[in-house]
Amino acid sequence: MLRRKVIERDFPHSVETVVPSLRSKRNAMLDFHARRGIKPHPWERYKDGQGSISWGFSDRGIAESFAAKFAKEKTNV
Repeated sequence: MLRRKVIERDFPHSVETVVPSLRSKRNAMLDFHARRGIKPHPWERYKDGQGSISWGFSDRGIAESFAAKFAKEKTNV
């Protein structure tokens, strides 16, 4: 729980995505971070049997770019 609170504090812009069913999609998400020289900060959540991953960003513009490409819905961008 502490790790999540630190991530939320340091990376206040989060984007929620569906848990990728294809490895290539997850790799594309990780590549998005690598190309920008940032470390990914994901955390998985399950609600009503549905899985999602929230990705934390410190920069709003990068979070919006990620959301435009991968998001199921934007949260806190």
